[in-house]
Amino acid sequence: MQGSLRPGRLFLPPLRNLDLHDRMVIYPISLKIRCVSPKLQKGEELIRALRPHPLAFYRLYGIWVYLALVGVYFASGPRIEILDMGPETSARVLWWLSILVPAVLIALFRINWRWLFALAIPGLLAFYLPGQLEYMAFLEARGLLWFADQNNILTAFGVLGVLGTEEHRRSHRYYITNWRLIMESGNLGVHRRTLLYKNINDLVVEQSFPGKIFNFGTIIPITASGLGLGDDFSMAGAAVGTRAMIGAGGGKTVSTPRGRSHHLLEGIARPEQVHDLIISLMHAQG
Repeated sequence: MQGSLRPGRLFLPPLRNLDLHDRMVIYPISLKIRCVSPKLQKGEELIRALRPHPLAFYRLYGIWVYLALVGVYFASGPRIEILDMGPETSARVLWWLSILVPAVLIALFRINWRWLFALAIPGLLAFYLPGQLEYMAFLEARGLLWFADQNNILTAFGVLGVLGTEEHRRSHRYYITNWRLIMESGNLGVHRRTLLYKNINDLVVEQSFPGKIFNFGTIIPITASGLGLGDDFSMAGAAVGTRAMIGAGGGKTVSTPRGRSHHLLEGIARPEQVHDLIISLMHAQG
């Protein structure tokens, strides 16, 4: 096997052109990824160490950037008039709508009501804190009066959300060995999933439009027990009648590939190459 390896660059030979012995070689790990090697079994070899691409959680970044921009916009003092309400009341109503409406939509879209609280709580705190004498005295004593404005508080929450998302991304670690996949996340507490290649029935590669542009995507390993699958439910119904109603309805559940970020390889770079590598290791183990 020939090729040049520069610091921080990864050399990955074409897997389809390799025989079975060559496929078991340990490929160099990118020096840009500072991952601590997992505890390996006797005879087990680490082949690749991965982390999500910097843009893998772009949707989460976008949510917090939006919150920060709401604060920046209202801090600029725009003149807003809604119907017959005064400018101050109009600005207050639009301020709350700008926070709560996206919070509800995101919670429904992600099927997770924690997002409603995650976005509503910064709004409540930004609205509540500037009216507290103790809080204002604390800021004045430390020269932090910038945080006395509710819009600046909202902007600060947005920036903290972006930083928290980046830390969340960096906490994900994926390891490919000659025996298994190891997927884990967390710094203080750790979630870990270990999957032997012989238990994988299928590999699904998903790429969003930004993923196609910047070459990152998610690989979902699916097992016979259903790990890597979620259910989408659709329902339809009809009713006829005036006084006495007669109705009928039906529903259908469809299993679709999905999972938590520590149960799959979320947003990794060059997913097609990694997919081919895992397939080759599955064949070698089988």
